[in-house]
Amino acid sequence: AADASWAKRGHVVAWDQFQLPFPVPAAPEADVAAMPSISLRQSGDAIAVTGEDFTLRVGISSGAIESFEFRGKQLIAEPLVPNFWRAPTDNDIGNGMPKRQAVWQQAGPGRAVTEVHAEQLSAQVVRISVEATLPAANSNYRSTYTFYGSGHVAVECSIDAADSLPNLPRFGMQMQMPGEFNMMTWYGRGPHETYWDRKTGAAVGIYSGPVEEQIHQYVRPQENGNRTDVRWVALTNSDGIGLLAVGMPLLSVSAWPYTMRDLEEANHIHELPRRDTITVNLDYKQMGVGGDNSWGARPHSQYTLPPKPYSYRFSLTPIPGKAASLAELSRRSFE
Repeated sequence: AADASWAKRGHVVAWDQFQLPFPVPAAPEADVAAMPSISLRQSGDAIAVTGEDFTLRVGISSGAIESFEFRGKQLIAEPLVPNFWRAPTDNDIGNGMPKRQAVWQQAGPGRAVTEVHAEQLSAQVVRISVEATLPAANSNYRSTYTFYGSGHVAVECSIDAADSLPNLPRFGMQMQMPGEFNMMTWYGRGPHETYWDRKTGAAVGIYSGPVEEQIHQYVRPQENGNRTDVRWVALTNSDGIGLLAVGMPLLSVSAWPYTMRDLEEANHIHELPRRDTITVNLDYKQMGVGGDNSWGARPHSQYTLPPKPYSYRFSLTPIPGKAASLAELSRRSFE
């Protein structure tokens, strides 16, 4: 191949991708009994789960994982909390979404935790279950965290949205990590951003780069940087230490060097600050972006989240350093 008048050497003219008709071997089942033991302790307003080289804390009033310390390094800067909103896109504004679906904006922050139950299932396993009520028509929300002696955490979330409510803009969870974890690697569609109704032009693969390069600088700040069909995603620092999230089976993810509030409050790109934390979104889905007629069309019905029960699962695993294989870490089964 050589440079042409219309493109440089190596330019991709066309591509295709398809699944091979071969079964994939099941992930090896983790040997839970061989893991180090962990302890469960309630102190003040938090429940602590401590293992050989990690400590996690779940807030009793928030029902959220508020802290994840691994080998002396804090992996979470702000709690892992439910999120049902997105910073409105230009298409959202054009079709009236911010007003029509406004009830979901404060559904996560306004939740009321009604019960937190912790139990030691075995020497190597602890489970914490959280029940909450959302201000959106008193919808019920539940999250369950299962902690293993390996440091692995299985997260399961569910919502029973009343049918009187409008469609959900998003169903997921959001947290902030310290700013040093600014390298994003994912196995899913890429390399550019994709959405539920805008993804067939992106190939499934393993992609990696700084968080700053995964965002999209729209003229007016808005939801951006989403990746769909994600099998796993890792946020790591310069030493390769960080956190791996694995979809069970798939996630929609994004990471920003600012907050969602920053996106909503800024009117121009230069007004977006750069925080000392990374906002991480680990979602079941967010609705499509619509806009078939440029500004006013809503997403097609098959790309929406009507009010009904939803649930999804993912896992969190600390990454010990560059020598760790992300693919290997993602292939451990805790079923």
